Amino acid sequence: MSDAKLYENAGAMTKACLDELLNGSYTFFDEATDDYTKEYLLDYGFRSFSDGLTDCILRHGFPGNAASIEEKTAFIKEKCAEKNIPMNAVNIRNWFSEKRPVSSSTSRELVYRLCFALEFSLQEVIDFFLRVYFECPFNFRSHEEVVCCYCFAKSLGYQHAQDLKKKADDLLSKAEPNEPAFEFTTMIGAGLCDLDSDEALLRYIEKNSSEFLANNRTAYRYAAELIGEATKLAKKLFEMDDAVQNSLFSEKSTRHLEKKENVDLFLYMLLGVDVLQYTKEKSFARAAEFPELVRSNFPLRMQLSKIRSGEKVSYDTMRKALILLNFYCYFAALFYENRHDPYFCSIESDFLAFAAETNDLLISCGYPRLYVRNPFDWLIMHCGNLPYPLEEFKDAVRRYYVDIIV
Repeated sequence: MSDAKLYENAGAMTKACLDELLNGSYTFFDEATDDYTKEYLLDYGFRSFSDGLTDCILRHGFPGNAASIEEKTAFIKEKCAEKNIPMNAVNIRNWFSEKRPVSSSTSRELVYRLCFALEFSLQEVIDFFLRVYFECPFNFRSHEEVVCCYCFAKSLGYQHAQDLKKKADDLLSKAEPNEPAFEFTTMIGAGLCDLDSDEALLRYIEKNSSEFLANNRTAYRYAAELIGEATKLAKKLFEMDDAVQNSLFSEKSTRHLEKKENVDLFLYMLLGVDVLQYTKEKSFARAAEFPELVRSNFPLRMQLSKIRSGEKVSYDTMRKALILLNFYCYFAALFYENRHDPYFCSIESDFLAFAAETNDLLISCGYPRLYVRNPFDWLIMHCGNLPYPLEEFKDAVRRYYVDIIV
């Protein structure tokens, strides 16, 4: 992978962010001064949902004051009313008040309604989901979202989409079970390109009925494999590091961790701290000062255990798990392979290879590529671009969580 590939389809702001990431020298901890550096992660100009939505309505005829939440809310509410699209004004107002819609099927439906109300083209929907909502545009394991994709591609409205969803629901309720034909979720979406009528769409959904009962099948398979690889690597690196062993199993340790290939040991080696010993107000979800987009749905033991056993987790949790696991596996394997070289460190080509591998993984599972303006993605990419990625990630955890609660 080259720099050019990383910059592919990036806008001006995204390119500027990539320039800063690739060419900057920022680290979370300055060894020369034995102290933390500036609050870069908290000050970084991540794109807010409000800013992205405001840009969109300005391009779609909003004539009012871009700084007025009430005027912007009224504009979208009017667009929804014109097309008989149900939308609560409170939800719209919240979006303009820095309250990003959460990662859930309910929120995704509301964002689709917004896109229908503003008469987005298919490409505009894709861009809005990827660059503003930070979500996958369409989950092709959901027949409802397949219908939405078709309608945006054909410039068909919200009510037309609702009618098609009802017809598809009826067909699927009567469909006979059949063998899934597509290995990857993205292959289902590719098949939509050849559909030229409502009838063809409904036949496609009926013919591939079993595909819509296997949501995230590819993602769960890859994530489970990565968990297995990560736990093995964690044990290998643990056995190499006497200092880690002494700190983890000293008399001061508040919880006994087994020296086995398990998720607990992996999380300790990844984070540099046993986060599971902290509960209630000191839990990671509550105490960590990471941006909300980093902290929420962060894949810890319960989420990873669910993934391993095939239990349902949120879209955001699964995507973060795939990125985080691949980050650890890639760089842990790299450093373990070079364990006999005391001067070894990763270089730019290692980062670019990691980014390419992670993007391939995400795309094959139906998730968006790494996006440097998403705080979680930036954190992983920033760490991956430094000479000691795993140590930089631990420094981030120590700075924004551990040192806050001790």
